[in-house]
Amino acid sequence: MTRGALAVALVALLLAAPRLRAEEAPPWCYPGDGIEELSPTVCHFAPKKSSHDTLVVFLHGLTKVGTRWQHDGERTLVRGANANGFDVIMPRGRVLRGDLFNWPTSVKDQAALESDVLGEWQAAREALEQRNGKPFERVYVWGFSAGAYYVSSLALRGKLPVAGYATFAGGAAPKGSARWARGTHPKPPIYVGYGKKDKSRKDPMRLAHELAVMHWPRKVVERKKLGHSMTDAQMREAFQFLSKTSSGK
Repeated sequence: MTRGALAVALVALLLAAPRLRAEEAPPWCYPGDGIEELSPTVCHFAPKKSSHDTLVVFLHGLTKVGTRWQHDGERTLVRGANANGFDVIMPRGRVLRGDLFNWPTSVKDQAALESDVLGEWQAAREALEQRNGKPFERVYVWGFSAGAYYVSSLALRGKLPVAGYATFAGGAAPKGSARWARGTHPKPPIYVGYGKKDKSRKDPMRLAHELAVMHWPRKVVERKKLGHSMTDAQMREAFQFLSKTSSGK
């Protein structure tokens, strides 16, 4: 067999190989650091001395099915929770197209999946509140990268009765959003954090501009040396801002 024929055969073999389905993926939750598997698709962590007053719902970035990319993000949130004193749940997105876990940012995907996605978060919250013997006083929704785009969509559409939002290395405001989102009430505070070295920085910059036009409570921070990432300093900054400006939900 010639090299060219061999290359063609290998490509054909790869294309014919079945993709790993979501239910066949490795465990979603990192098996350590005190992370608990509330369900096969929702992870939970609470600091040892948590007062269970504040819950963060963290939305991951694009994650290839069959990998463990999400584990780094989960461990990052554990550090943030321990440092700032909040509980956190880390749900899994949905396979929308191809072999990537993502979030329903399109109108079509929202119509098909959003009620199920949000219902899963609510069920996890209620289970924790029942266990803790009291409701959370504040709930924040945070997102990184692809998760940040969905966070900004939820905020602008007023989809959730939460106390605040935070976007890291992502988030967007579609053209004309300042017109239709101006009527969204209430307007929970939003933290927008991104790096100047991030190639996608124009999207959170646009989000920040539209929020300013709408006089939406916000804190926007650009870090000159940061690329496409989320840092402990950003988490601290977001939590402090939201704690000072948000009301309980």
